Amino acid sequence: MSKKIIFTTGGTGGHIFPALNLMEHFYSEGYDVLLVTDKRGNKFLENNSNFKSYILNTSTPTSKSFFNKILSFCKIFFSIIKSLKILKIEKPDLIFGFGGYVSFPISFLSKFFGIPLIIYENNMVLGRANKFLSFFSNKILLEKHIEKGFPKRYKIKSLKVGPILSKEIFKFSNKVKDYNKENFSILVLGGSQGAKIFGNIIPSAIQMLKNEIKNVEINQQCLLEQKNEITDFYKKNQIKFNVFEFEKDISKLLSSADLAITRCGAATTAELTYMLTPFIGVPLQNSIDDHQYYNAKYYEDLGCCRILKQDDFNAKNLFNLIIEIVKDKSKLENMQKNMKKNLSANVYNDIENEVKKLFKK
Repeated sequence: MSKKIIFTTGGTGGHIFPALNLMEHFYSEGYDVLLVTDKRGNKFLENNSNFKSYILNTSTPTSKSFFNKILSFCKIFFSIIKSLKILKIEKPDLIFGFGGYVSFPISFLSKFFGIPLIIYENNMVLGRANKFLSFFSNKILLEKHIEKGFPKRYKIKSLKVGPILSKEIFKFSNKVKDYNKENFSILVLGGSQGAKIFGNIIPSAIQMLKNEIKNVEINQQCLLEQKNEITDFYKKNQIKFNVFEFEKDISKLLSSADLAITRCGAATTAELTYMLTPFIGVPLQNSIDDHQYYNAKYYEDLGCCRILKQDDFNAKNLFNLIIEIVKDKSKLENMQKNMKKNLSANVYNDIENEVKKLFKK
């Protein structure tokens, strides 16, 4: 009889994509897998009939008014009741938490059911749910070594495994870019929390860049309400462009880009690094515990990217930074070399080995 693993995660991209990638791996290895998430996360399973899922409607009391805190605690209570029912029905051999407040109820209950718990953190700051669950967990798996705010008493049960990316991404990890070709391609990844300000500022910077680099082309993620305006701007200024809201096959854009401008979620920065795509990181100002800045700083310290803080993010500063990087192609080549030094494709094997160790106990 195959072992059953419950994967539980919040519905944002930084949480759900690593969870789904690992689910697919364990499913292919013969494990019985299912997902506990929220409505946002569950949408990513609509076209995958292999995976069973449960939806939890829960909340976080953090940074809310007194009344909304009470509502949040009520939701948490009922989500714990539902999680109890899930555990009694499914009887899992392991729970694997990926962070986000949705992962808390069922991960918390693992202790009372005697079910092993593994948590995974991909940011440079331990998330609040994971920080609380660290006490109960059997193993803490990290994308990168965390120095800021990581409790020393948990280091003995922590292990750096690397980013849990799509296996398709790993295929591109040795594809070095040619910076002597005629066209220079820029990819803009804003996501729901970055696309608006990117849409307001980046087109003007690209227009300035076109005067210096004739064959510049832009692939830009944007919000639906900005799409027509940005499209018209690039058409008017005769700039080769592709404007999109969401791209399923993002690996093609990542692999073809010479430089990216991006927010600094853990999944995005890791994907860019493994695709050997140098990037300018613009951390989200109000990210919890400033984790986006620390994600970007990790890669900047390795020589893989440059940071442009949002307070300094305007068309002129962005143009100047792009020109500084592009005019000296050795800077781009050095970023690629530094990225290549820090690649590891053993994440799936390393994680599966840790899971097997727990099953043997």
